[in-house]
Amino acid sequence: MKLYGQALLIYAAFDIAYQAAVGLRIFSQLVESAGLRHLYGQPSPIGMALMGVFFLLIALANMRLCVLPAIAARSVPIAARNGALFGTAAYATLGLTNAWSLPDFPLVLALVITAEGCVLSLVTSSLTTWLHLRSTPEPT
Repeated sequence: MKLYGQALLIYAAFDIAYQAAVGLRIFSQLVESAGLRHLYGQPSPIGMALMGVFFLLIALANMRLCVLPAIAARSVPIAARNGALFGTAAYATLGLTNAWSLPDFPLVLALVITAEGCVLSLVTSSLTTWLHLRSTPEPT
């Protein structure tokens, strides 16, 4: 449970920091320039709850699919590789689906969304694994 809490905290902190620093600005500019502002309103209470569920699920999947195999192999590079692949696939399901199904959805925004997932999961998986391995003595 501690490992899951670490993954959730790292993912949420990094995502929130990124969005506050640049992500939301990039998203807003690209959506505005494509004339798609009408598709994105203010988050509703249900939308916020669903965002919370997403954070819980993405952290769980990062832990299960990326962190645990990397800990078993005692390898941060495995965590980074698995995290990058997982994040790319997870976020591409949003970005690429929007690009092919919403008229005038900017391709660059689909690519930005996909890249965000790659980086967020890579950092989450790598840092969670590194922290765990650092605090756990190597078996002899």
